[in-house]
Amino acid sequence: MDEPPQAPEIPPEVEEWLWAERIAEAQQWGPLSDIRWSAEECLDAGDAATARWLAIEDRRLELLTEWTHAAEQIARWEAVQMRLLAQALDDALVDARGDADMAVRSAAAELATAVGLSDRTVQRRMSDASTMRDSFPATLEGLTHGRFSRAHAQTVMEEGTRLDEAGRAAYEQIVLDLAPQLTTGRLRVAARAIAERLQPTALVERHAQARDERRVVVRDGDDGMAELWALLPAVLAHGIHDRVTRLAHVIRAGAARESPSDGDLASDPDDRTIDQLRADILCDLALTGHATGAESERGGPTGSNAVRAVVQITVPVLTLIGAHGDGAGAGTGDIGGATLNGRCPVTPADARRLAGGATMWDRVLTDPISGDVSAVDRRLPTEAQRRHLRARDEHCRFPGCRISVGRSDIDHTIDHQYGGATAVDNLAHLCRRHHSLKHHSAWTVTQKTPGVLVWTSPLGRTYTDRPPPALRFMPGGAGLRGAALFQGP
Repeated sequence: MDEPPQAPEIPPEVEEWLWAERIAEAQQWGPLSDIRWSAEECLDAGDAATARWLAIEDRRLELLTEWTHAAEQIARWEAVQMRLLAQALDDALVDARGDADMAVRSAAAELATAVGLSDRTVQRRMSDASTMRDSFPATLEGLTHGRFSRAHAQTVMEEGTRLDEAGRAAYEQIVLDLAPQLTTGRLRVAARAIAERLQPTALVERHAQARDERRVVVRDGDDGMAELWALLPAVLAHGIHDRVTRLAHVIRAGAARESPSDGDLASDPDDRTIDQLRADILCDLALTGHATGAESERGGPTGSNAVRAVVQITVPVLTLIGAHGDGAGAGTGDIGGATLNGRCPVTPADARRLAGGATMWDRVLTDPISGDVSAVDRRLPTEAQRRHLRARDEHCRFPGCRISVGRSDIDHTIDHQYGGATAVDNLAHLCRRHHSLKHHSAWTVTQKTPGVLVWTSPLGRTYTDRPPPALRFMPGGAGLRGAALFQGP
């Protein structure tokens, strides 16, 4: 190999191989691998330490190459999936027979249950895939060649959807040059700015239309928590955030002024963060109209005492009487305690307060030994039957659906008009979407075992949906034993 030109002195804080690579690139030599020794050459020269270091670097370079190759392959397969979903939407619309929406729902359910996804998610992805294929062809083509990820493609589509056809073409041409170089977060900012410049209508007109989409949504989380999400006009959203922030600082400053001096009786300090204060104040403002920022039982906002809602809380009777205290189920091996709408766990203290103080709660007490709700027995279910079904089902009984029973209908598995009994072994909760799907598409369902629904898709595949285990409400070791029995084959 020819000797490289004389290199400048290497700074001690810079890796020798990195410095050599920069010099080689600047002087149009080949890559580093052409001018540095290999690990084998170092070993031959007796430099074992350098050989080990070079071997590690070689492995890191190989891993990086394989990583980027895998990312490109994933992007290509994501593009394949998009084209399949778009085609599935086309086929459903061709086969609609007068009811396009139901045909699309049925097709989405067929695809979703085959891979264990929510049919709502699949239907949304079908719509996105069709939009991508028809309105953003260059973006889909870039994904097909692995130039960027599906998240990048989704960002490009979401920010450019409001543009007209001519605007989208110009938008894609600009944004797709940036996509491979930016993270999705930075790409979204850039794409939004570019789309704004290309908008054919004024912001005032578009904002008036966007205001119609404002809404508030609750998303259940873990450990008794939930997200309260709102889509609001930007001015109002920032105004709300600014107000709760200012109030949080006022409360924190007041707490600092009221700190006991030496010799005074010490009280528990208010050590909440600004984020925690914002959350507590927001609850106070929404539920009481007053921003006290005070705490209830060290951590709960006082606004929780103002809750008056129509929701279902399922509470083991021993939780209501306080037999387990406030620590039941917390690392003790218990299967569970009180749940809100059958999905979100609540603390025993909250369960007792809500069940005892709010007249609009539907209280369902589960037996602490057997976990059963009493069996009940006309065309419209009795209130006792409704309680039984709410406790058994907890949510819509279509595979994968988590819509709560409070937002679902009670359906006769075998229609009442065809002789189906109004009995708990012929009743189940279905949300409006899947209730309609059962009656107006080729999907069918049977309930040969009480509470166990077997769904058959239009293509003949079967999916079994079992009710959530009531035995999880058992206390102590009995709960673990019951769960083991339930989870059998």
